[in-house]
Amino acid sequence: MHAVVVGGSLAGLCAARALADHAERVTVIDRDRYPDAPAVRKGVPQAHHLHVLITSGQRALDRLFPGLVAELADRGAVPVAAPTDFLYLSATSWRERFPATHQLVGASRELIDWTVRRRLAEDPRVVFRDGSDVIGLGVSVGAGAASGGSGAVSGVEVRSRESGEIEFLPASVVVDASGRGSRTPQWLEGLGYGRPAETRIDSGLGYSSRRFRLPPGTAKGWKTILLMPEIPHTSRGGVLYPIEGDRWMATLAGIAGDAPPTDDAGFLEFARDLRSPVIYDAIRDAEPDSAVHGFRQMANHRRHYEEMARWPDGLAVVGDAACAFNPIYGQGMSVAALHALLLGEHLRGRGRLDRTTQAAVARASAPAWAIATGADLRYPTTAGPRRRGDRLSRWYLDRTTDVANRDAYVCRVLTDVLHLVAPPTALMRPAVLARVMRGRPGPPLTAPPL
Repeated sequence: MHAVVVGGSLAGLCAARALADHAERVTVIDRDRYPDAPAVRKGVPQAHHLHVLITSGQRALDRLFPGLVAELADRGAVPVAAPTDFLYLSATSWRERFPATHQLVGASRELIDWTVRRRLAEDPRVVFRDGSDVIGLGVSVGAGAASGGSGAVSGVEVRSRESGEIEFLPASVVVDASGRGSRTPQWLEGLGYGRPAETRIDSGLGYSSRRFRLPPGTAKGWKTILLMPEIPHTSRGGVLYPIEGDRWMATLAGIAGDAPPTDDAGFLEFARDLRSPVIYDAIRDAEPDSAVHGFRQMANHRRHYEEMARWPDGLAVVGDAACAFNPIYGQGMSVAALHALLLGEHLRGRGRLDRTTQAAVARASAPAWAIATGADLRYPTTAGPRRRGDRLSRWYLDRTTDVANRDAYVCRVLTDVLHLVAPPTALMRPAVLARVMRGRPGPPLTAPPL
């Protein structure tokens, strides 16, 4: 079996690793030329910004690439204990620094991608074909009895970005991991399958980021600062997060079009205007280690492939190409790795990828989708469909977050949910519900718990 993965970012690399255990050969096709060392490449513009590898993603990556998280630490990634190492200002108050229940990986996106790609390049079953575009999908009509005669993929059309030559690359499995700009909806429509329904929920959030080297002694007993907006009174927030090389990533964000500037003075002024001066105080005398980069493609965007009436065997769509989240919530890399594990499970258990695989991808995306869209729909300016019961759900989540600021048990369950190791329904457990309904156990913390 020959498998093709469209897109060589993290979702595609993870998918290729999962496929390699079931295919004689896996070809990863990407439009970029890969760098020889960790570096931001054009095809991953969001790599200039903060990326958080939460617990579920760490576990999934370690299953795909055993020892990967430890290798990242060897390459300089910074361990960040949650919530102990955080100065966290929620919408209502500061959070106590309870004993750690999770650990984050403080690393740049380029280090994570490069480390994964280096591991994959050691696998003789995997071939990289960079500098190429996939411009079409081939389907054998009438094949695929397992999916009701809807056909089966036969390969992809590939065009070299250097020579312009086009060739057809045969394959019995095609995985689209090409991100938000995926062309699969157009390909399926052109092949007579129709297009998937889509849901888009957009808070109008934009952010800007810059890397710094902080003066010695700046981070006194903490490793991360997270300042959330207080809706509807403020629309701005920010994060300061450690990465490899003794550097720090500062990401500032604003909703409803209130995006941070990308000039030096404007970036600092935006930081000064946050609800607390702690990020501004940390970076105002710091040494910049990059330019200021802006990013505005923040909408949650879901393509409902699982609802399509017909689906070709051998095709799967994963990562942002299937379900993209507002990246401010740090779920994308982890969900992409979880999708890759699903590919391996279906090939191992069913011997093929089919419409049930795509339904499983949708189910795996659902918890992160609920978290991200539920948070974004708290803002009255957010564009997108609202559901009956949203107001009650938002009230309960806001109250849970406030209680978690002073209640270690509620904080642990909430953190489990946000790290995608417990379902959102865990917040409705009787013990959590009782504590949330009683309210915060003590007055709000009005100053950061330094």
